[in-house]
Amino acid sequence: MSINMKAFMKPELKDRGTMEFPGIDRYTDEKGKPIPFIIKRLSMKEIKEIRNNHKTREVYRDKRNGDRPIIGNNGQVAVINDYDGDSAGLEIMVEAFVQPKLDDPELMEYYGVIDRLDMPNIIFPDKDDFKYADDCLMQACGLASKKDDKEIVEELKK
Repeated sequence: MSINMKAFMKPELKDRGTMEFPGIDRYTDEKGKPIPFIIKRLSMKEIKEIRNNHKTREVYRDKRNGDRPIIGNNGQVAVINDYDGDSAGLEIMVEAFVQPKLDDPELMEYYGVIDRLDMPNIIFPDKDDFKYADDCLMQACGLASKKDDKEIVEELKK
């Protein structure tokens, strides 16, 4: 029995595109309507690469003994693994947001920012705004389940 491979060839998986979400009241157009967020749908590979950039591995050394590596009972060199999840999350947000483009040079210059990872906290300074932007990001990247219509209606009533 032959399997038709065309069934597994999905254009939406090749080019994941973007998703649009309602904006927040802080940023409005000339008519006073919130400017929508446009978020690039990052692949799991892209997200993993960003997360890996924020992992460090360092040999644990004995400072009292000539800075020699410490060897565990199992004969392996002891290592310290560290992961900066906050910075990884901020980088994912910067990479994914198309509107507003968080690492736009003009925007960064306006706010006097050098490190692009500072931009999400500047553009979304309130906890609720940041959480909403992060929720949109998680949904666009497939890291959170999509809300059904009933949940959206309930949120809008609040």
